[in-house]
Amino acid sequence: MYSGSSDSQSTVSSTNEKHEARAEEDTPSFRQRDDQAPFFKTYSLLESGATSLVRYNDLVFHNGEVKQRRKVVSRESVEWEGRIRSNCLLLDGQELLKWKLCCSELYKANFYKRNIKSDILPHLDLRDDDLDLLEKISTDCQGSFREAWEELGKIEKADHWKRLSLWLLHNSPELAWEFLLVTCQSAHKPVFLMVANSVIFLDAFYSDKLKRREIPGHTYRSVIETCLDPTLWPVVFLPQKGVRLYIQRADRHKVYQAYNIVHERGSDIKAETWLCFMHRFTELGDVDKALEALAQVQQLKRRDFTLDSVAVMRHCCKLLLLDSVRDDSKGRNFRILPKLLEMGVRPDRDMMNIVLANAFKTGDPQLGYDMLTYMKNQGIEPDSYTYLTLLNDAVVRGDRERVDLLTQEIRPVEEFQKNPWIASKLLHAHFTFTAKHIDADVDPNTIFYSMLDMYNQLYDLTPLKELTIIPPQYAPLIRGDNSPPSVVALYIIIATYLRCQNNVSNAQRVYTKFKSLVAQGHKTIAPLQVTDHVYNEFLVAFRDDPRGLRPAVRLVEDMLQASNDLLDSGRDSLVIVPAKPTVRTWTLLLATFIYSRQPLAAEKVKDMMAKHQVEYNVITWNVIISGYANAQNIPEVAKTIKAMEKQGFAIDEWTMKSLRYLRDPERLWVALEELDKGPEPRIDLPEPETASPLVLDENEAMENERQLDQGLQRLSRRT
Repeated sequence: MYSGSSDSQSTVSSTNEKHEARAEEDTPSFRQRDDQAPFFKTYSLLESGATSLVRYNDLVFHNGEVKQRRKVVSRESVEWEGRIRSNCLLLDGQELLKWKLCCSELYKANFYKRNIKSDILPHLDLRDDDLDLLEKISTDCQGSFREAWEELGKIEKADHWKRLSLWLLHNSPELAWEFLLVTCQSAHKPVFLMVANSVIFLDAFYSDKLKRREIPGHTYRSVIETCLDPTLWPVVFLPQKGVRLYIQRADRHKVYQAYNIVHERGSDIKAETWLCFMHRFTELGDVDKALEALAQVQQLKRRDFTLDSVAVMRHCCKLLLLDSVRDDSKGRNFRILPKLLEMGVRPDRDMMNIVLANAFKTGDPQLGYDMLTYMKNQGIEPDSYTYLTLLNDAVVRGDRERVDLLTQEIRPVEEFQKNPWIASKLLHAHFTFTAKHIDADVDPNTIFYSMLDMYNQLYDLTPLKELTIIPPQYAPLIRGDNSPPSVVALYIIIATYLRCQNNVSNAQRVYTKFKSLVAQGHKTIAPLQVTDHVYNEFLVAFRDDPRGLRPAVRLVEDMLQASNDLLDSGRDSLVIVPAKPTVRTWTLLLATFIYSRQPLAAEKVKDMMAKHQVEYNVITWNVIISGYANAQNIPEVAKTIKAMEKQGFAIDEWTMKSLRYLRDPERLWVALEELDKGPEPRIDLPEPETASPLVLDENEAMENERQLDQGLQRLSRRT
């Protein structure tokens, strides 16, 4: 296992410098050529002895001067190179160069959506002796082609491979994918550069299609892991793009394996690839390994990858997103930031913004303000991200006064005022302090119009008119901006309207328009279906009125139908993917029936949740307890509490609030004690209570029940 300590790194660096000086005099010197970078025309390096000095094309800082990068290749590394090449198909350097040019042209033609250059086309043709193999690839790649391929000699394989690979990449990417897998599983491996370029091409342009292609025993990821296997990577001149693709696509275990292999063999890894390792380790949450990879970048001393370069700083920003505060013997400090500072990283504004956000995430606002003061003292002026962080903290803490102060600072700066994220956050803040929990003493219309005025200053009103949300009498004094609203802003104004109107008929009308516009693929409104948020707001509007039962069922049915339609159609990932009902959606539907005193229907919803494998959260449990408590069904209250605790949820203030509805709370504690002693008793569900006063007569009540039951049955089938 590689150790990334600073002591070992400095020793290696010092030793390398001594070796390089000695190698200048005593060992052969090899230079990386543009046309032969990944492949040797001869084996002179492998025959050169214990160590060799290799000069690469990239530039580094050495003793304050810019020089061509050089590296002493150890005898062990040369031996690794020899073993790997002995298993590769043989190609002349000029043949390899021609193949590279053809593959590059295929890539460019696909990328720029243009025709292939005419001088390349002859190289994409097959010979007569290739056609028999092509037929086997087309009909039985894993069977008859594999057998035929293994019967060929090493030189024959190389000859066929260079032509078949290009033809398949151009004409049949799916067959090319399987061809690569079979030939890379052979004892004689294709040249790694050629395989890497082929996989890069297919991953760039056909990944969605290939992920759906079924190959027995393989997934899309496992094919990449097989074709770009790090045990087959060349040591001295290693194609870096193929390595980076492997690092990005391989699973956790394979990434660590590749990392250890390149250290063990002394493989030539460039700064871009070390940063790719750093990025992947950051994704995997391994801070120590990410810092090790960054140290390798620092050790290379690449001119364009210094610690203050844009690429390195962006990777440091990504790593800092994992930072946290911890208390130790030296006091309270961040975990990652001091290590970056110790390495010599000098934080810029982007990094300090992340540090600021991390400080507020600790729950200690004073720590956040201290970091803000430090930024200003260092001459770092706040930008839009800074204000977004400050606004978010103030909203989360419910500090309305702080939000008002920040708003005053933002208004004079047009760049901040027009920033879509800040605009959405200001709308969110206003919604949180006014519409989210409407004060009984405040006129809801006043709240809605204040939100509408704020929205009008920032966004186009047209989508709201199409949703029939704009009142006919609304005439803003100031003509606002006509920018398309963000998804967040649109959601907030819809939620405000529904909460301020508190009318099932209005909610049903708006939902009908919303559903129609979504079905039409409305450019602004259709993206709202990606999450459950808007649907949940409609459910909240339907929840408190018995007339909202059927619309609520239809809404959840619509969500299931939309997601199933997308699945059945097999459309690609570029299409807007409708959200499926979440646990909150199902809980709101359940609450709708419980609040309307429909326990049997509520039980059906619970059955559907079980079919849909929806795991209850604490809100779901409390809603169920509330329903049983209102019905005075003490045995079921007791059973539900026990089930909730078994799932790891404790009784909270909302549970206790529901239990206040019990007329005989002592019976609950007795029931809980009985459940602790013996098996759970069978409890029959209570019958629905008296019909809602909104039902005019018995026939209408029966019809409502019948239609509601039909809706629940349809919903059950969808799950």
